[in-house]
Amino acid sequence: MNHLQISTDPTLLGADLLPESLTTSPSVSTFLPEEDASTCLLLPETPSPPLDFSHPLTPSMGNATDNHVRDSVAGDDDQAAETSSSSGSSGIGMVAPVGAGAGNLFSHNSYQHLRKKSDVVKAGQDGSMHHAASLGIAVTKDMPGFVHWNWPLIRKCTFFVFLALIVAMVGIVVAMIATLPKSCNPPATWYKGSVFYEVFPASFQDTNDDGLGDIRGLIGRAEYFKTLGIGAVRLNSIFPSKHYPDHFQEVTSLLDVDEVLGKVEDVQKLAATLHERNISLVLDLPIHPFLEHLSPPTIDVDRLPNRTDGDMVTSEFLRLSRSVATKGDGTVISDVLRFWLTRTGVDGFYVKGLEHFTDDPLLVENVKEWKYLLGPDRILMVGQQFVQQLPERIVRDVLSQVDLVDVYLDVSNGTDGIASTVRDAIQGRLLRGVEHPWIHWSLGSVTERRLASGLSPNATLAATLMELTLPGTPSIFYGDEISLEEANDPKGEHVDTQHLHHLATMVWDSTQNQFTSRGSLPWLPRSASASLHHLDYVIEAIALRKRSPSLYLNAVVKEEQTLPNTDVKSNQNEILVIQRWYPRRNSFATIANMGQKRVSLDLTAMFYSGEIVAGSSLKHERVYFDRFEINPLETIVVKLHK
Repeated sequence: MNHLQISTDPTLLGADLLPESLTTSPSVSTFLPEEDASTCLLLPETPSPPLDFSHPLTPSMGNATDNHVRDSVAGDDDQAAETSSSSGSSGIGMVAPVGAGAGNLFSHNSYQHLRKKSDVVKAGQDGSMHHAASLGIAVTKDMPGFVHWNWPLIRKCTFFVFLALIVAMVGIVVAMIATLPKSCNPPATWYKGSVFYEVFPASFQDTNDDGLGDIRGLIGRAEYFKTLGIGAVRLNSIFPSKHYPDHFQEVTSLLDVDEVLGKVEDVQKLAATLHERNISLVLDLPIHPFLEHLSPPTIDVDRLPNRTDGDMVTSEFLRLSRSVATKGDGTVISDVLRFWLTRTGVDGFYVKGLEHFTDDPLLVENVKEWKYLLGPDRILMVGQQFVQQLPERIVRDVLSQVDLVDVYLDVSNGTDGIASTVRDAIQGRLLRGVEHPWIHWSLGSVTERRLASGLSPNATLAATLMELTLPGTPSIFYGDEISLEEANDPKGEHVDTQHLHHLATMVWDSTQNQFTSRGSLPWLPRSASASLHHLDYVIEAIALRKRSPSLYLNAVVKEEQTLPNTDVKSNQNEILVIQRWYPRRNSFATIANMGQKRVSLDLTAMFYSGEIVAGSSLKHERVYFDRFEINPLETIVVKLHK
């Protein structure tokens, strides 16, 4: 027995009698999880580690206060355990609380968890700290307020707000994509390249069953104008005359509407109705023979912008014109323009009869004043005959104020006449070298016979489709879209109005109200035929023009240089071939057969292949130009393949 009362009998200490687990070094697995084991044997003289030792990497199991309480309760049993363990391996069976010093030193390594607010017992009024039964951290007065927030609810709200923002952003992107324009075509002023529709109001629609059309009838047909796809409606003379419509050109006033047609308020309502559908309204203003001369302007012309201030001839002409005395008071056209602009809100005027005033010394001043009153958004329109008769010294001064020049395209002269007129327009000879105005093409008017007169109605359709592919602003005379023919008077009941037979009343399909419910008309025969199925071809051609810069633009502008985008390829044997193009856009070829025979053409020297887009029932079919077949009096528009 030694001093520890342990037997020293060699037989009891034999290595062969002890289990192998006691004769080997203790493994790490036998240590407590809070302690680190040593693999080195302790020498007898090596002192045991202190009981209050705490490894820096070992999580603290409590604070100094807890350890102190544990130490006081352990008593002599812990002292005995320490003595026993010091003679063996270091750390075996060591269950030592962390001392106060060590706890304070390594308190920042403690792993602590927050509990619900209801589990926390707040500090007492005396400043002492208490603990919740399941909480491993003390709650003090200095703890931040966000600790007590309802974090589960905050997380849910934040998630749903974030999700809502994502949905909103996706919706905005989708809306932006949906509202993007389907095409990115070059813009053009409303009257440049759009299609005009000329109407003789007395022949379009009757609303009071007197056998004569009126302004209210035009208002009722506003949806028809929208369906056509036109950009403007142009009204022929609506002014009072001695006997309207028989002598509609003999105007008695320019400040009123003939009572047969309605009132000034009706024109105002018509303009508003058309504007709602993005359609403009233009009035014909016949100043001859109503006026014999022009009146002095009401605005000082010297203060108006003059694009030719450096032209000494023009300046001299203006000084001389102001010194000429006028004969009589006359009617000031400027006052007429002010009246209709302020009372009805029309979008422009076609001043007719100006060719009778080309020698008037007040012409330039009046034209400048008219355009000044109209402004840049309303148009001033004149006829080709007026331009041709202008003195050379004032051509540029006058045309610099004009927006559109009306050019009559006479298809009765055949393809040679059409080609010559189109080439003159392309090369600027029609406008005498002035580039500012645009060409306004007309195939019919109140002074010309119907295209279908003496020919097949297909002639009207062929000429109309060809016109819709020309550079400039094409105009459709009412009824040409359905190949309306002249009124037929076989019994000779209306011989006195024979000069108006080309102004036959409009024909509508059976699903719509006809021109009037009267059985007979007081001024025209009722018998006028039309090809209503032609309307679809015209609507398709207008829609094609509106979306194709190659068709609605009349030139290509590059680096301050204007280049034509139209070429008359051929005009032989009653076959007219016109090509239109625009950079980075589709090119088109218009082939018109104005003859009476079906022909097969070899156009491979000009084109290879393409797709029919207008003018034929074979729409969207691929065609090759080695044997291109076309019927008599037919126009086919082909989108060329690149």
